[in-house]
Amino acid sequence: MNDFITQNTKSTPYVEFINEQKRLIFKGESYPENAYNFYEPIYKFIDEYLSDFNELIIEFQLSYINTSSIKCLIILFDKLNENYQSGKKITINWYYDEDNGFDYDMGQDFSMDIDIPFNFISISDEE
Repeated sequence: MNDFITQNTKSTPYVEFINEQKRLIFKGESYPENAYNFYEPIYKFIDEYLSDFNELIIEFQLSYINTSSIKCLIILFDKLNENYQSGKKITINWYYDEDNGFDYDMGQDFSMDIDIPFNFISISDEE
């Protein structure tokens, strides 16, 4: 499986898969005009990757997510949760800014609906 990078835009996050680390990274803001068009290739990538491999770490550092992106992330989390329940080793690292209650609360909401280990990491802890 090859690494890939989707550069961020004003309304879409930076997305990178690092095969060597089995790590998928989302960073930035997500409010594209058509969120499904942005996230659909990521869904396909995850389906392909998890059909061949058993481990994936996903890191989210999203400071803003609009409603349509939230719906797309729910689809993503459902897809990941199905794989986790079938025995895949999946971990989610949710980075948040302590000064921005939105990103922490959003992660809490997502974590309640899935079985995947969900780690909350303060951005200030990383500095």
